[in-house]
Amino acid sequence: MFFLALDTATRDTSVALLDGERTLAELCQPARSHSRTLLPLIDRLLTEAGLSREQLEGVAVGVGPGSFTGVRIGLTVAKALAFAGRLHLVGVSSLRALAENGRGLAEVVCPAIDALKDEVYAASYRFAPGRESQLEPPEARSPQRWAASLAAEHERLVVVGSGFARYREVFTAALGAGLVVSDDPSAHRMSAAALGRLAHPRLEQGPYDDPRELEPTYCRLSEAELARKRRRS
Repeated sequence: MFFLALDTATRDTSVALLDGERTLAELCQPARSHSRTLLPLIDRLLTEAGLSREQLEGVAVGVGPGSFTGVRIGLTVAKALAFAGRLHLVGVSSLRALAENGRGLAEVVCPAIDALKDEVYAASYRFAPGRESQLEPPEARSPQRWAASLAAEHERLVVVGSGFARYREVFTAALGAGLVVSDDPSAHRMSAAALGRLAHPRLEQGPYDDPRELEPTYCRLSEAELARKRRRS
């Protein structure tokens, strides 16, 4: 089956075209505005592959956490494609997709996205042979406190993502020799292809997400929500 995968939770607009588990093409572009880059990148992928939107059967989308505006744009486009083309829709945690970049480097993989405000959106996963488990759910965390807790709980791990790129010195100081570092820049960027491979089993067999009900994962209140909360208190 041909399907699209896309993620706009970070500063990169990442899109991929897959045929089952096989990645046909992937594009990742830094973007000041995902609304300006996402649809042109999708059209470019399809044109270069010689496919039309009518040949697609599904769409996978990163649901965050990450940039509030970015996540909303990605979800809006994915839902519109699903409605218009009657495509199967599957939402995937952006952090879980990012964790694929560290798979094989260490058993414990900790994806971290820069959340600004001296925080990271982070989670942790254990990838044992034939089995995986989520150790910590997605949450907005202080990089300093999170790094200290990781050092106390794990002997060896890898941290990937823009959160690591920004707070590298914090993680290096806290984790020392227990930190596995990837100097491959792609390890710290979102991969829509990885997200698509995670979504593929559900796109093939279900369960699918209802475009009317699929919601973003934010992990913290928006500025508007914080302002309303302050006015009520």
